[in-house]
Amino acid sequence: MKHVLLVEDDPVISQTLVMSLPYRGYEIDSVASLSDGWKRLSEGKYDMILLDIQLPDGTGFELCRRLREKDSIVPILMVTARTDEPSAVRALSMGADDYIRKPFGLDELTARMDRMVERKPNRNAWLTYRNIRINRPERMVWVDDAELSLGRREFEILSLLVRRGGEVVTREEILDALSDQSEMYDRTIDSHLSHLRKKIREIADNRIQILPVYGVGYRLEA
Repeated sequence: MKHVLLVEDDPVISQTLVMSLPYRGYEIDSVASLSDGWKRLSEGKYDMILLDIQLPDGTGFELCRRLREKDSIVPILMVTARTDEPSAVRALSMGADDYIRKPFGLDELTARMDRMVERKPNRNAWLTYRNIRINRPERMVWVDDAELSLGRREFEILSLLVRRGGEVVTREEILDALSDQSEMYDRTIDSHLSHLRKKIREIADNRIQILPVYGVGYRLEA
């Protein structure tokens, strides 16, 4: 039986799921706040999290973000009463694997849960560094809550810098990251870095910078 943490402050929904989901193969631990959710996560291991967005002491976005910043790969299904698209997009940008809107049917919920727990976790799927989050399979980048649109080579360069988390990345390592190209020269790297810096600056001003390290390479400062 799969072990699931439910973070939901609606007692009717919580009681319904706690009573119903064990018949569908899920053992449920239920809490009603962010603080209790974080405490349970620090005490035990779960196969997935059902996470409400609106909670008494904050939002599910916060818990989702903190987990992904700690490189947790536990599947997260966000549960929301909000019907606006930006809330759904924000949930995914914070690292949620899927979301479902209230009111929902038990069949739809368990179908989504089954799909998520059967999917093999990919430790390289999400990259995070400070306020930058990258979803590699979807090739999507967010700075805070703003999406950053990048070309393929710019995406690979930024992914490498984020993966190294502020450490120096050499030009040779950047060339290796773009090794699928038949020819790649230093001036080509400079061109991609220039475009990447410009795009970052447009949404983050100087809060994120790609700094040159003379004679060695570059490092990301955020």
